[in-house]
Amino acid sequence: MPVTQAVLGCGRWGSFHLWYGSKVGNSVTGWEPEGIPEFSQLRETRQNRYLKLQPDIRLTSDLEEVSGSDMIIVTVPAQKFRGLCGELRQIDISAADLILCMKGIEKDTGSRLTEISREEGLEPRSLSVWVGPGHPQQFVAGVPSCMIIASENESDSVRISKLLSSDLIRFYWSRDVIGCEVGAAAKNVIGIAAGILDGMNHSGLKGALMARAPQEVARLVTAMGGDWRSVYGLSHLGDYEATLFSPFSHNRMYGEAVAKGAAIESLQLAEGVDTAEAIMMLADKYNVEMPITSTVRRIINNEIPTEKAIGDLFARPEKEEFTDNF
Repeated sequence: MPVTQAVLGCGRWGSFHLWYGSKVGNSVTGWEPEGIPEFSQLRETRQNRYLKLQPDIRLTSDLEEVSGSDMIIVTVPAQKFRGLCGELRQIDISAADLILCMKGIEKDTGSRLTEISREEGLEPRSLSVWVGPGHPQQFVAGVPSCMIIASENESDSVRISKLLSSDLIRFYWSRDVIGCEVGAAAKNVIGIAAGILDGMNHSGLKGALMARAPQEVARLVTAMGGDWRSVYGLSHLGDYEATLFSPFSHNRMYGEAVAKGAAIESLQLAEGVDTAEAIMMLADKYNVEMPITSTVRRIINNEIPTEKAIGDLFARPEKEEFTDNF
């Protein structure tokens, strides 16, 4: 019997989840509210610039139509998730595995998305996050990748991984929700940093960025009670190629545009902009030093020129590369 799968949010990643759910044999319904031009076009043409949907996928703007689904995959922008939770409380999700696929942290509160779900009183069958490397353009072209399902209940992670696994995505699972959520969100900020380096013709510094950025993210994850090893796994470091180098990375493109003083066309799609604020809120709360993230925030807020920002990082006191406390 096929799994009934709902996808909430049918943009770039949402349309991929529709396509992928059908590929693995699920009965799939996609939802967006009325008034979204891109969704209206998707309903009319059954395709967007990333992919073409299979004929069996249903699209709706009536949230009641996804009530009672076995699996609900959420791909709305992270900053809009709390608002969506209010709508989800109005339908039956008690039998659903609620899977959050966004990579962000709430800007105004510093709350992780699983925390928001609980704060808003959602009571699904299970709650997990789906993160890791890849771009829809590559997946639909048949390029495989590895991704991760993280849930506090390991049996849920294992079960969901088996439901979603295919020859296109090899899944790993984790019980470290904190590490996977923070790591996945923070890599978008590091993607902006990489774009800034590209825009400054300093791409050679990406190697140093890749070595040092996980250190500060691992410090934060540890302070928050997570497992620092997750930062060196698929949720963060494993996603660097797709975020720091790929021409499809909106965060990298955003950073490059900032450094060049160009028009920022990817603003709405660069989750790292709001996440930089949220990460620094958490860094202050847990008293964690995060010089790279802080520098990115200062640059995108126009608090410091890019050249001076890099100079300030290089002017920091010399230190041993690895210490017991990162």
